[in-house]
Amino acid sequence: MTSDRLRLVRSHMPTINRPFLVYPGLAFITGLVVIRAFDIDRLWADWLYGVEGGHWALRHAWLTSQVLHDDGQRFSIAWGVALLVLTAMSCWHTRLRPWRRGLVCLCAAVLTSLLLVSLSKHLLALPCPWDLQRYGGDLAGSAYTLYPGDVGGCFPAGHAAGGYCLVALYFFARHYHLQRPWLWLLPAVFIGPLYGLTQQLRGAHFLSHDLVSIALCWFVSYAVFAFAEVCRRH
Repeated sequence: MTSDRLRLVRSHMPTINRPFLVYPGLAFITGLVVIRAFDIDRLWADWLYGVEGGHWALRHAWLTSQVLHDDGQRFSIAWGVALLVLTAMSCWHTRLRPWRRGLVCLCAAVLTSLLLVSLSKHLLALPCPWDLQRYGGDLAGSAYTLYPGDVGGCFPAGHAAGGYCLVALYFFARHYHLQRPWLWLLPAVFIGPLYGLTQQLRGAHFLSHDLVSIALCWFVSYAVFAFAEVCRRH
């Protein structure tokens, strides 16, 4: 088989054979099973709630509420606008033109990830910890009980997704065969968990909410850049 034909065959291989889809998928499923089987959402929320004195003491605290939540949102909006401007500039700026395809994919991955998380938050009526009677709220039940009309905006973790969506930078680096592409994961690895823990400390999310947000951001980024790679080959 010629090298050109081999490349063509590989480009049409099922995506299920690709490690960046299969292994994270297995890790995601395993994580959900473990969290559900061992009731880790409840245990972790119980511990945080107890450490804070039997109420969400950090819900309105300056550091968690204003700095890491409100200012964190502004920071995410700022770099998002900067990314859009940079992508637009790549259409005419000579030095940026070679990066245009990657920047378009980066924008598409980030925006699609955040859009899917936002839609899920408004369609799935799963509670935040602070909604439940166990943690000082009004609703009986558990983290996995649906409350149509009573709750919304809790699942998955939206604020943390503002950091997790930066996994797209890793695929951007791989797309251009940059050295040490794993270094491009560092923003997502740092900002995502920081935002996620902030919201968990405030009683806004369970641990599984973050896991679902990570998965959505990863798989969307994978799909966008995989599609771009197929288009480039053809």
